[in-house]
Amino acid sequence: MYVRSLKINSLRCFGSADLTLQYPARKDVSPLHARNVNLLLGDNGAGKTTVLRALALATLSPIMSRSAGYVPYHMVRHGASQALVSADVLLNAQDMGSKAAPRMGSHVTAQLGVTIARSRDVEFVEASPGPGRRRFDEMFNDMSPAFLVVGYGATRRVEDAASFSPNEQLKRRLLRYQRVAGLFETHIALTPLTAWLPRLRKRNPGRYKQVINLIDRLLPEDAIFEGRQEREPEGEYLFRVGGTAAPFGALSDGYRAYIGWVADLLYNVCMGCPKGARLVENCGLVLVDEIDLHLHPEWQRSVVSTLSRALPNLQFVFTTHSPIVAGSLQSENIFVMERDSSGASVIRQYAERIYGLDAQQVLLSSYFGLESTRAPGFFDEIQKLSRGLKKGRSDVALKIMKRLSGQPEDGVEGPVAGPAPAKSLRRPRPR
Repeated sequence: MYVRSLKINSLRCFGSADLTLQYPARKDVSPLHARNVNLLLGDNGAGKTTVLRALALATLSPIMSRSAGYVPYHMVRHGASQALVSADVLLNAQDMGSKAAPRMGSHVTAQLGVTIARSRDVEFVEASPGPGRRRFDEMFNDMSPAFLVVGYGATRRVEDAASFSPNEQLKRRLLRYQRVAGLFETHIALTPLTAWLPRLRKRNPGRYKQVINLIDRLLPEDAIFEGRQEREPEGEYLFRVGGTAAPFGALSDGYRAYIGWVADLLYNVCMGCPKGARLVENCGLVLVDEIDLHLHPEWQRSVVSTLSRALPNLQFVFTTHSPIVAGSLQSENIFVMERDSSGASVIRQYAERIYGLDAQQVLLSSYFGLESTRAPGFFDEIQKLSRGLKKGRSDVALKIMKRLSGQPEDGVEGPVAGPAPAKSLRRPRPR
C-alpha cells in the first residue's frame, strides 16, 4: 500500500491541510533521486509528528477504530468537536489477498480515513473507509502480508531480548497497531535481533541471508554486519565498526538507535513478506520521526539515499531538523510545516532548490529561514558594528574582520557571546 495524498481537518495543530506524497509507483512527476521518500520539516510544535500519526490513523483506520489498543489523547484541535483524516491510497497485490491475485505491479485506488470525535474529556475513533469495505479484510489477518504500515517515534529503544515477549505485546495491542504504536506511545520497545533472527536462520535460511545482506547494506561504509553472534544461539549480534567488533549493546547511541529501528522494520517486513517474494519486493509505508536521531553529520549525508536504494518498494515519510538531511533531497521530496496568520499549521512545498547545498546554505534558505547561523549574541554584536561602516570608518571594517576571523581584538580572543537580541534571527518564509 502507498499513500497518494492525505487530508487533515482540525487535528491537533492543524486547521485544514493536505499534501500529495511521493511513492515508488508514481509516474506523474519527473525522475527523482529518491522517488520513494518524503521529508517533513518545520519548527518544534508545527505538526511534523502529527502528520506521521495522521498517516498511521488513516491507513489503518479499520483496525484503529476497533479496540486495537490505541487511545486518542488530545488529538482534536482546541475549539473543534471532531477531527477528520483521510488518505487516498494505492492497494497492490500484497494488500488484496489470495482471492484477488492481481498481477504484481498493478494497483487499485481506495479511500481510508478516520473521524476522531470528542465527548467532554474523552475522544473516540471511528473508521470511514468508504465503499468496498471488504477489500480491507486482510487487515484483520495477522498472517497476511497486506497493509504493511510501520512507524517509529523519536523515543525508540530496543528492549533486552531476555525480557522481550511478542506474545505479551499482542495481548495489549493488535498487530497492525503494534507496528505503529511507537508514534503514539513513548515506552514502546523495538524487537531485538536476537528475538527473531536466530529462529529465522533455522526456519528459512534463504530469507535469513537476505536480512543479513540488507542490514549490512543499510549501515554506513565503516560498519560491517555478517550475522555473527558473541555466542550461539542466545548471544548478542556483533557489528564491526572501524575495524573493531562489538556486540549490539556496546555500540554507540547512534548505531543502536539506527540499527534498532532498521532491525525492527526488517522483522516486520519478514513476518509480512508474501510467500516466495524477496524482502526488497515488499510494498508498504514506513514512518520515522527524527530520522537523524543521534547520527553523526557524515552519516546524515547518506542515510536517506541508503534507505531509499536498499528498500526501493517501500514508501518512506521522515521528519528531521537536520539541514544536512534536507540538503540530500530535491524540493519535490520536501514538505514544510508552518503556522498561518491564525496560528494553525499548514503544509507547503517550496520551489527553491537545496539539493547539494551545504548545511549553512540550507539553513539560510527558505526551508529553515535563518538570517544567520552564528550565535545570537555574536550576530547582534556584528550587526551593531556594521552600522559604523555606513559612516566610512575603516577601523570598524578592520574590527569586524578580526571578530569574524576569531583574531584577538582589544584584548578579547574570538567571538564574545553577548545577550541574545530581542528580535528573531528567522526570516519570514515565502508565501
